[in-house]
Formats: sequence, structure tokens, C-alpha cells
Amino acid sequence: MLFEDMINTIQLGDCYELIKYIPDKSIDCVYIDIPYLYQQGGSGNSELGERTAKKRLELMGAKKLYEENKNKTKGESLRIAKNKIKQNLDFISIEDGIDYSIFEELCRVMKKINIFIWCSKLQINDIMNYFLNKNCYFEILTWCKTNPTPTTNNSWLPDIEYCLYFREQGVIYNDGYDLKSKYYVSPANINDKKHFNHPTIKPLGLVERHIKHTTKENDIVLDCFCGSGTTCVASKNTNRKYIGIEINKEYYEIAVKRINNEDANGQISLFTI
Repeated sequence: MLFEDMINTIQLGDCYELIKYIPDKSIDCVYIDIPYLYQQGGSGNSELGERTAKKRLELMGAKKLYEENKNKTKGESLRIAKNKIKQNLDFISIEDGIDYSIFEELCRVMKKINIFIWCSKLQINDIMNYFLNKNCYFEILTWCKTNPTPTTNNSWLPDIEYCLYFREQGVIYNDGYDLKSKYYVSPANINDKKHFNHPTIKPLGLVERHIKHTTKENDIVLDCFCGSGTTCVASKNTNRKYIGIEINKEYYEIAVKRINNEDANGQISLFTI
């Protein structure tokens, strides 16, 4: 595969392998929403536990397996689905996070380190340590949700998602007061989830703002955990080039439709989606 053929496309495959086709110092910005690390053993039998188990299985591409076993306890249905997947695939559960060796490859392909990483609270420390050892500047950006899902009495509301941003000396920001805010307030984007069948989709307007602040037109933005294609759409909308990589075939097909202004069901929109 030629690097030139990857530009302005979404590739189906394993990013740990496909990234090897990307040359050193060829990418201007990386924007990724990595598989989150979750606290283990938290599903339980409550309504919250059911939502948690279902969300994990959707991310693992195993929603049907959950439906087949939903008459069992929620933790048990999650365990059964994971075991069935592991019997057929060399599989790393999305709830176990990622192999951080991908960061070495991402640093290799970036011209200068210029990377956004959406992650769970449990991953912040490890990611911070890695990039601070690279002598990067950093910011902790947040998406604050005005309509979080309810939780049990003994926990905080899940109303904040974290995006870690790291840049190497020499990466220049674009000016614009409206681009500089480190937080974003909106409802959880339920309509986007319905349109694109992805449980952790990020607000398109927020991703566009981040990209406009830290890249120039015609720069190349890489998202190697592409999901439903939000980064690619945001790059296209802001006159940036993009490379998307997604290992899940269902999400890959949705992302390809979305870049052509179609939703997951193939419905065409006259407006940016």
C-alpha cells in the first residue's frame, strides 16, 4: 500500500499494522478516541450495570451476543460474550484499553508531536507520563455534558470526558478567541449516536474546533481509532486532509457512508453530518 493512496480515505484494518505504511514525519496532527480502560467488575445487576455492559459490548462489536444472553445477569452476559469472541479472534477487549506501543508509532509518523487523545480517567496517568517524558507541553481538555446518565448514590455523575492534548515545541496555534476554550459544554449527542450507531461518538463541532486551532488547511490529520469517522468528517469540513483507520467492519462502513454525507442506514443529508 502506498502512503499517497491512504490520504483522504478510511482504511479497514488493524492500526498497529497499517501505520507501518505511513512514513516518518509525514503527519501534521493525530486525533484519536482510544479504547477506554474501565474499572473492572463494575457491571452488576442494576439499571446502570445493564447500560455499562451493553455499552462495552457495543464497542467490542458484540451487541448481538449481549442480546442473546441478556436474560442472564449483566456481568454474566458480558463475560459470555467476551469469551465467545476470544474463541474466534486474537482479541484485546476494548474495556482493557490499548497497547501503548502505538504511541511510539504515532510519534514516529508525526512531523512534530501534535496529538489529541480522548481517554478514560484511569488512563490519564500513564498517558501523561509517556508524553511528558517526550518533553511535551500539555493541556487537559474536557467535554462537559449537561444531561449525563444517572448513577448510583455512591458515585459522581459521568458528566465529563477527558481529552489530553500534547504538543512539541514548534507547533504553532492558529489565532481565534472562539478556538481557545479548554472546555466544551453540550448535551450528550444522542442524535449522533442514533444516526451512526456508535456509543462514544464525540461532538463534531468540538473536534472541528480542536483541528482548526492546531493545524493549517491541507495538513494531514490521522485517526487510527476512527470509529464512526468524526475526525475524518471534521478534517474534510475544515479543508484538512485525513487518514482514518478502523478495525471494526461495521463502524468502518458507517464511517465511509458518513464521509459521503450518509447516516448508518444510507440516508443522504444535504447538511454536514
